[in-house]
Amino acid sequence: MSEQAAPRFTRASIAGDRDDVELELDALNGAIRRFESGQSDAASFLEYRLRFGIYGMRQDGVHMIRSKLPLGLLSPDQLDAFADLTERFAGDVAHLTTRQDIQVHFVELNDTPDLMRALADAEMTAREACGNVVRNVVASEAAGVEPGEPFDVTPHGFALAKFLLRHPDGQSLGRKFKISLAGTFDPQFNVNPIHDIGVTAVVRDGKRGFHVVVGGGLGAVPHEAKLLTEFLTEEELLPVSLAILRIFQRHGEKKKRAKARLKFLVAKWGIERFREEVWAERERIDAEGTDVGADLLRGFGHYTDRPLHPPGETIPEARDDDEEVWLRTNVYHQAQPGYAAVRVRVPRGDLTPEQLRGLARLLREHVGDTLRIAVDQSLFIRYVALDRLHDLRDGLLALGLGGARAGGLGDTVTCPGSDTCKLGITSPRSVARLIEPTLDALADRDPRVEDLRIKISGCPNSCAQTHIADIGLIGAARTVAGRAAPHFMLYVGGVGGGHRHEDELGYGLNVARVPALRVGEVIERLVGRYLEDAGDDEDWTTWSRRTGRKALKALVADLTALPTPEEAPTFFNRVGSDEAFEVVRGTGECAGKAVGAAALLLLQADERAEASVNGLDTADEETQVAAASIAAMLLAARALLTTQEQNLVEPDAVVSAFRATFVDTGRVYDAVAGYLFTALEEVEALEDEALNREDGSQASRGEERLRRLVVEAGLFVEEVHAMVAKMEAPDATPKVVTLGRRPEVSP
Repeated sequence: MSEQAAPRFTRASIAGDRDDVELELDALNGAIRRFESGQSDAASFLEYRLRFGIYGMRQDGVHMIRSKLPLGLLSPDQLDAFADLTERFAGDVAHLTTRQDIQVHFVELNDTPDLMRALADAEMTAREACGNVVRNVVASEAAGVEPGEPFDVTPHGFALAKFLLRHPDGQSLGRKFKISLAGTFDPQFNVNPIHDIGVTAVVRDGKRGFHVVVGGGLGAVPHEAKLLTEFLTEEELLPVSLAILRIFQRHGEKKKRAKARLKFLVAKWGIERFREEVWAERERIDAEGTDVGADLLRGFGHYTDRPLHPPGETIPEARDDDEEVWLRTNVYHQAQPGYAAVRVRVPRGDLTPEQLRGLARLLREHVGDTLRIAVDQSLFIRYVALDRLHDLRDGLLALGLGGARAGGLGDTVTCPGSDTCKLGITSPRSVARLIEPTLDALADRDPRVEDLRIKISGCPNSCAQTHIADIGLIGAARTVAGRAAPHFMLYVGGVGGGHRHEDELGYGLNVARVPALRVGEVIERLVGRYLEDAGDDEDWTTWSRRTGRKALKALVADLTALPTPEEAPTFFNRVGSDEAFEVVRGTGECAGKAVGAAALLLLQADERAEASVNGLDTADEETQVAAASIAAMLLAARALLTTQEQNLVEPDAVVSAFRATFVDTGRVYDAVAGYLFTALEEVEALEDEALNREDGSQASRGEERLRRLVVEAGLFVEEVHAMVAKMEAPDATPKVVTLGRRPEVSP
């Protein structure tokens, strides 16, 4: 089969070179030790660990780890790896997110480097899954198999993920930055309007390209993305994305956290000015000769799934009524004849190790080498030969994953909420468990409502993408007689990814605030009225917009009333518990702090300098000690350069820019800069001497020079700390700071 012979690429090319990953994990170990011993400040360490996907939980002393899985792709081996690490490090639950990631909870901080190593062993990463960086690049789970799509956006999504991971221009953003790709404008798969950058495949005059929108986002103040351009050639996708990122890095809000997303910059400037700034920055990128990932995009080439079995003839007949519903609601007809994609219902997005391993077995037996996590917390298994559908469903049923209406009514999308998140007000998963029987009964009542999407977030941040649900619920609270009761803000009539519906914004109407224990009744009443009132071809959104907010609110008004604690004490408990409900909100970590790139680079420089000292004490190889010393100084030099908006990585470029910006201008005197320049000149000689050593005297001279290198690396890093501190001090005038000459220091 020709599809089987098509070239592939793996997550290893996304996660990074394994030697580099090991260095990162060594640095993480060092940073943890320094933090626990009080040698680094909490704000810098917080942002540093978030770059590794390590997120503090509501429960003290444990952490959530979020992986970064570009486009949500997972292989059988990776499913097995998640099963193992979930058992070993976490609480036996792997949670699917609406950004096509997997996160695990209750991980000890000192276990995080080993967990990251387990991810790396399976060609995965958690780098930049949290924090003020470019988050996981998501794409339609149907990319490559959706009927009518101009082309598969999978290679472009991987190229973006690879290009922007660890990119220096993405390391000092004011807030997180999210990117989405889609093959068509179908709101079932296209969530671009709620993203900072959203691109949809289009073809113009036979040439492939993208329709691009910018500045979308949900949260407490949802914005629909604005049109940047109707057609951007595929070759321009990476450089223009970089230009947008640079504009955000340079002009985005850094101090007021509530106004720091790109959507606020677009709203402040207007799309016309923003567009002009992007095109101007794109020209500057060319003028600089900056790498724009052209080879990367070409290198990924054509992507395709590799089906394990030849295509089937027809979809089999249902063996019972339940299977008839499953075949109708969970099986998606691919563009490729003889194959179907199966959407797997994963209750509340939670998978056990046994289910993860079982899914891996099913893939190896019936499908092939990958599945995709969907943005609705379901799983999307592609290239299922039609004659294998019965066997696959039997296997899913045995795992407790064979439920019908995946992504529809009853399969509620939830965030963890107050179960684990510091910002959570309520527990969406508890409410989802409570209302699931009601929703399934409603879906059984009439097929017209079985596709309705219910999304529940535990707070206004809308991690469950509540505003674009048919019925969305956002955690809140009300107080009566001094007692708090869990509530939800009710939104009705959202559309897919936030696309406009009949010239209106696609976000749901804010209807009412309802007690948590009455959510099921509220949904039942709304659905019942829809079935009574809607025309034959009138969908939910059209009906809800026609009915209007005022009438919808009146429809559920009596269910919004809250009894007193004496009348109904259970209304004041946590849902599904006898414990009293309390609003306990800590400081959220999702965006970290507004920590500059210089502080993060200096934290890493400290770790490398300490590693060089420890290397002397533990008799490490001289080349390893020297490399750690050089790395510490280069990281410190990079930190200085970032204060001048020079985000450089390559050593030669760093040294050249450091000399031109700080040494030639007299801002750093020769004696200080000499630590770095002399070290760079001597390190090669030191390496040669280590290889060609013949007697003890030569070894002694090499050891003396090595000790001096270690000491001077520490001094150089200290000097840069002082300079950055002066530059960033609120009362520092002028901003141009000159480092004085340090006295000579003997090793």
